[in-house]
Amino acid sequence: MRPEPEVSEFIVEVDRDVVLAARRRAVRAKRFSAWSMMVFGAVFVTLAILSRVMIVSVGDGTGSLAWPVLQGFAGLSLFVGSLADFVAARRLRELWNAMDVPAVAMRMSAQGLLCSTSNPTDQLFLPWPVVTGFQLKRWRRQRFLVLGLAPGVTPSTPGVSGLDHPDVQRVLHRKEFGIKGIRFAVSTLRPPIEEIDQALAHFTQGRVRIHP
Repeated sequence: MRPEPEVSEFIVEVDRDVVLAARRRAVRAKRFSAWSMMVFGAVFVTLAILSRVMIVSVGDGTGSLAWPVLQGFAGLSLFVGSLADFVAARRLRELWNAMDVPAVAMRMSAQGLLCSTSNPTDQLFLPWPVVTGFQLKRWRRQRFLVLGLAPGVTPSTPGVSGLDHPDVQRVLHRKEFGIKGIRFAVSTLRPPIEEIDQALAHFTQGRVRIHP
């Protein structure tokens, strides 16, 4: 539904249940990866020990020890990697437990676009002249709305606030989920992107849109 002319604000909400489910899947995937690495590490170490025992029992030369050593090194590397993944999964779970899901992803008004960050208490405001639109991108069957900024926009650009937030700067300069830039997972947004696109057009006289 296109916003009526008298509407002063358009709110894009966050589907909290979808976000929480995605967080749980991410932690489970991290733990599954850790357990898999640990099991394979144990297998490699066991094979290395058995190979060493066989070599010693048949009285083979020391040159044949190279293969058990490589197996043992690979197994220990996997084991250490699994421990790192377990720690990462625990830290991720603790971080998300301490960080509530924001109720609103973005607010549109005649003045500009107000976006939530990973911390619900912090927000990013962008006046419409610095917003070029949204690109619809895919990564591993997920669709994301990626915010486009005009060239040369910095935290000191007049009217801009919150662009210097560490989480915002991180996604602007480093790829996450295969994408660089401020992004919103489409599956977590309400209403549908068609209505979001209409709202963008309404507040910018058709200049800012969602592009495939």
